[in-house]
Amino acid sequence: MKNNTEDWSYDHGNNCQPSILLDKIIKQDLPSHEKQLKDLQEKEYQQSVGKFFIDRNAEYPDPEYLIEIGGVPTLPKGNLAAVSAKWKSGKTFFCDILSAVFLGSDHFAGCRGLQQTGKVLFFDTEQAVSDTARIHKIIDAMTPEERHNDLGVACLREAPIDTNVDSSPEVSRYDAIVCAIEHEHPDLVIIDGIADLIYNYNDVIESMDMVNKLAAVASRHNCCIVVVMHQNKGAKDKNMKGHIGTMLYQKGSDVFNVEKHGTLFEVTHSFSRHRLSEGLCFKLDAKAVPMDAIADRQLQIELERQHKQAQMREEMTQLLDEVEMPAERGDIAKALMEAKGVKRAQSYNIVKKAIEIGLLVTDNNKDYYIKREI
Repeated sequence: MKNNTEDWSYDHGNNCQPSILLDKIIKQDLPSHEKQLKDLQEKEYQQSVGKFFIDRNAEYPDPEYLIEIGGVPTLPKGNLAAVSAKWKSGKTFFCDILSAVFLGSDHFAGCRGLQQTGKVLFFDTEQAVSDTARIHKIIDAMTPEERHNDLGVACLREAPIDTNVDSSPEVSRYDAIVCAIEHEHPDLVIIDGIADLIYNYNDVIESMDMVNKLAAVASRHNCCIVVVMHQNKGAKDKNMKGHIGTMLYQKGSDVFNVEKHGTLFEVTHSFSRHRLSEGLCFKLDAKAVPMDAIADRQLQIELERQHKQAQMREEMTQLLDEVEMPAERGDIAKALMEAKGVKRAQSYNIVKKAIEIGLLVTDNNKDYYIKREI
């Protein structure tokens, strides 16, 4: 029997090709269908990928900076910054200072906030709640009273790192931070410290994920997020710990290092995508509230310089006492090589340095002798 519905059938021997009639319908509507598909694809592309491209005809304003140090603006909104130091070397105190300066403190020479209004959120992930409360009091002590309500301090020590892993009904530390940012709309966010938001700061994937997420949050909510990270243990190694430290150097706009010198703390602006500031110095008063210490640090540096010079003078005097003088500088250098076994380049450098610091003097511009201190 002949099949009268041939136009709606499929040719099973030809890989299920559509019938002639259906093919005609598709061909008839194809131009309209293709246009709709292309329009949809273009819209999806612009929403998902196209938005990331720079528009040459658009204006992109410079970032808003939150504070100024030594006349140099720093902490740009929409960016991630870092504070690093050795263990117990003043990282948190410096974050207290950044918060207070933004909120209008004038306690530190050359430092000032660049906005008349705005909020600070300070998240402490390390300390007990009593220590976190102390942070709040320290910042308040440096801040004008009318700005006290612009500060929020939270203790996240009891919050889980990851609710999926920890099986906790509580919100995770990272989620708590993001939720607070979305609710409070701060300009400056301090996270002390970032290592407590993940399980392993030496894990590449975990570190990269956290730093990228925080950078995206800062950009999306137009705030500056400052994170605290410890430095490696080596005395001369100032790099931040682990892969997360490396990522902070790569993604951050600014990095500040804090060093402790006796009772003084010195902050250096070690890296910036824009401009480096002079840094600052501070010490703690009787109530452990930071106060300006630039003059103290300058005096300390001068005393250290004098001490080192006195030590060097004494060591050089002991060496040069073996040489018969007065003598020409070249003869003094040769005598040092013979008497002390000093290499040629080193002996000439010793003589040169001794002349520079006034240990070796001459009356005739030729023969030198040791000038003894009275």
